[in-house]
Amino acid sequence: MFSRRYFLQSMAWLGAVACAPSAFAQQYPSRPIRIVVPASPGTAVDITARFMAEALAKSLKTPVLVDNRAGAGGLIGTDAVAKASADGYTLLFAGVPHLTTRWFTDGPVTFDPVKDFVPIAKVSSSALAIVVKTDSPYKSLSDLVGAMKRKPGEITYSSGGAGSTSHLCSVMLNDLTKTRAKHIPYKGNGPAVTDVMAGQVDFTCQGAPSVVPMIKAGKLRGLAVTSAGRWGDIPDVPTSAQAGVAGYQVASWIGALAPVATPAPIVERLSEELVRIAQSPAFKEFCAHQSMYVDIADRRQFVADLPKEDAHWKRIAQLSKDS
Repeated sequence: MFSRRYFLQSMAWLGAVACAPSAFAQQYPSRPIRIVVPASPGTAVDITARFMAEALAKSLKTPVLVDNRAGAGGLIGTDAVAKASADGYTLLFAGVPHLTTRWFTDGPVTFDPVKDFVPIAKVSSSALAIVVKTDSPYKSLSDLVGAMKRKPGEITYSSGGAGSTSHLCSVMLNDLTKTRAKHIPYKGNGPAVTDVMAGQVDFTCQGAPSVVPMIKAGKLRGLAVTSAGRWGDIPDVPTSAQAGVAGYQVASWIGALAPVATPAPIVERLSEELVRIAQSPAFKEFCAHQSMYVDIADRRQFVADLPKEDAHWKRIAQLSKDS
């Protein structure tokens, strides 16, 4: 049974931490570390990985390089890490699409996002914003939902790709409001946002880095944010609850993982370093500027959380396929 096997693997891994000689971790690192980001530059996971890479390089006294590999919805980059040497020199920084993209691809997926990786640490989470073009007829989320109800299948939304957080965020809106907006997937968040600004698509649900600058520049209108509170950068945009859709809260976590056979002492050290950086005032300030929030889970908690996250997002993905 999968849950029993995963539990036994996790316990064996955690036990190894206590038994392994501390000298093993002290010899690490002896050469540059590569962080693979399976997303485009400028996305929330990318800018977070770059912050962490710079801080890690200082604390570990070795170069830490960020490698963006966004092809096939992130599957190419993630697959590369799954197949990399499990020596602590190739890491993955990822979010919810790490779990979800595999359910939307037509080709083979040669890795399991839970069983083939060992969680190191979760460092942050971020909600999303629903946006339309500035001169859209939809002045509020209620206006948009009303149109979705009146014209089922006609209102369109864009995303950074099937299985992306921007896709599943809108799937959840459809589900909660009993509507059926039409999905238009793009190869990345950039073109998904651009076509909303151009009026080619009615709306999109995106993370702060993709849309907050455009809202502040008057190129997009924010209808709602999917968090419990308003965002400091765009305080005039209401929460989804304030905008009339109760229970519509969506957040995507960001964390680090490594190939599953990575030695436990190395994972332990990396986890300690990332947690320490995530607890720093500098990272808290960074998150606030990006409309994200610090959300820390050390390796033990992340190991426990990942299968639960997988089950949750699998249910949301199924909603998309059933609609």
